[in-house]
Amino acid sequence: MERIITPNDGYQYFFGYYDLQPMDTTGRYHLTHRVKFMDRLPEPADIAELGAIDMESGEFVKWSETTAWNFQQGAMLRWYKDDEHIVYNVFDGARYRTEIKNIVTRDVRRLPMAFADISTDGRYAVCINFPRIYDFRPGYGYSGVEDIYQHVNAPADDGVWLMNMESGECRLIISYEQMKTRFPQPPYSEGKLLVNHITFNPMGNRFLFLLRNFPAEGQKWNTMLLTSDLQGNMYKLTDYCVNSHYHWKNDREILIVTSAKTDNSIYCLYLLEDLTDRVECLPEPNPITDIHCLYSPDRRYILGDGYPNSNGKRTLWLIDTETNEIIRAVDSQTVIPDCIDIRCDLHARWTRDGQYVTFDSTHTGKRTICMISLEDMLCKERSRSWKEII
Repeated sequence: MERIITPNDGYQYFFGYYDLQPMDTTGRYHLTHRVKFMDRLPEPADIAELGAIDMESGEFVKWSETTAWNFQQGAMLRWYKDDEHIVYNVFDGARYRTEIKNIVTRDVRRLPMAFADISTDGRYAVCINFPRIYDFRPGYGYSGVEDIYQHVNAPADDGVWLMNMESGECRLIISYEQMKTRFPQPPYSEGKLLVNHITFNPMGNRFLFLLRNFPAEGQKWNTMLLTSDLQGNMYKLTDYCVNSHYHWKNDREILIVTSAKTDNSIYCLYLLEDLTDRVECLPEPNPITDIHCLYSPDRRYILGDGYPNSNGKRTLWLIDTETNEIIRAVDSQTVIPDCIDIRCDLHARWTRDGQYVTFDSTHTGKRTICMISLEDMLCKERSRSWKEII
């Protein structure tokens, strides 16, 4: 059964996004954000304490704090290179920056820009405009700084930046103007553009990103799926359509919820191969819904949590790719807030050994972090049909 691993001390606890690794290599420390509220968007002065849950004592260990955070992805908190360093975003009073901290010596190093993702080897970061994201989806950006390009649809001086994590050198490798010119698809490309999510492949030599348009009033935004090398040479995998959550299966294949190969009214899980036109729709049971999809470390299982059903419950699904069975692993009651950007998605993620899963939850009325074992999930109800188990 699932259990709460965060203290019951009156604070709100959450880790953040589903595709980040919260555990150190020993399995003792689980990274977490600790905040005082959960019922509104963060304001510029609101502090998130950064630290970890000691899995032996159950206590929260504080290592740092930041005012650059949100409820969906926190401060992008993660381990950096080893068990002695963490990295996260901060605000220095003028701009958002990256901070690396040695949790043993307490030494701190700051870099010029806030990061959106860091390569596995820790050499490079990709950086994007968080105030622009805030204007689009407050749950994923940071408040308090105005986007200097807010009135420019496709600025030539903003886009995707590559930051050297050792020297701090920052270089604009893809501008919004380049994206618009290279991949025109009216009306989406004619409007205000932004990059919402961006992630390195395991090798760290390529990254994918979601290019989205600010929607006109009464319309919905759509997403183009692009990849690039570290020099900014872009490759288009899909036109503007529904492209949502994704995960690199390996250095070439991307698991993604997309409508690119359907009539755009149905979307499900596909494997797309980078730099080619090869597409594979996952066989049944394929959830015809949007889930945060994540492969297990051995790539046998796909973990995915969805959005609340009519009873206010979020379900965590486990797909066994060897048996083609789907398992309803967890049903978690959720607080449904007035503001969608402060919702608590489960954002389930694997421990390093693939034997446990942790997820964020509000089933107690507070934000907590829960854990469940793979063994317990495999004992739950199974089906070879998605429709039979929903």
